[in-house]
Amino acid sequence: MGHGLDAAVDMNAYRSLLRYIASTDLAPHGVLRRLDATMSTESGRRPATCLLALLDSAHGTALLAGAGHPPPVVVRADGTAAPVALPVGPPLGTGGSAYRAAGLPLAPDDTLVMFTYGLIGRRGEDVDTSLGRLAALRVRPGQDVGALLDELLDGIPGGAPGGAGAGRADDGIAVIAARPRPRP
Repeated sequence: MGHGLDAAVDMNAYRSLLRYIASTDLAPHGVLRRLDATMSTESGRRPATCLLALLDSAHGTALLAGAGHPPPVVVRADGTAAPVALPVGPPLGTGGSAYRAAGLPLAPDDTLVMFTYGLIGRRGEDVDTSLGRLAALRVRPGQDVGALLDELLDGIPGGAPGGAGAGRADDGIAVIAARPRPRP
């Protein structure tokens, strides 16, 4: 949370520890618990939000856990989108460690879209309103993931340079999308 050099230093500490803890093969909520427990003992660190997803392409599922982060959105094969109902714990570094995981079935043409608050958030606007704007978008069915991301970014006011309402985003934007493909 925050901007500038101090926020970048803290984010690097979270990222490095996250990579180490994730290598222990814990479930997403276990990773968040351990990360929160460790970072909450370091004085001076600012809190951070996080969303973890463990995708299982063989079974068409995702296991998700969040720490104060906006929930992901699933874009279905027909072009409709909906936020994922996800139990969200407190931001990392607060010592709350109340993280739980949620399972999500994904059809072969579903796309899981995870993003930072900068994609949807507007100052003075409730986050549910912001998520509703994203979920109300309709994208062309059957397109590849890259084209889908372009269409999402263009459809969100302020979501992309040159997109509708360009330049109105209050924060930086990062978006990642995953579409499971069954293994032969």
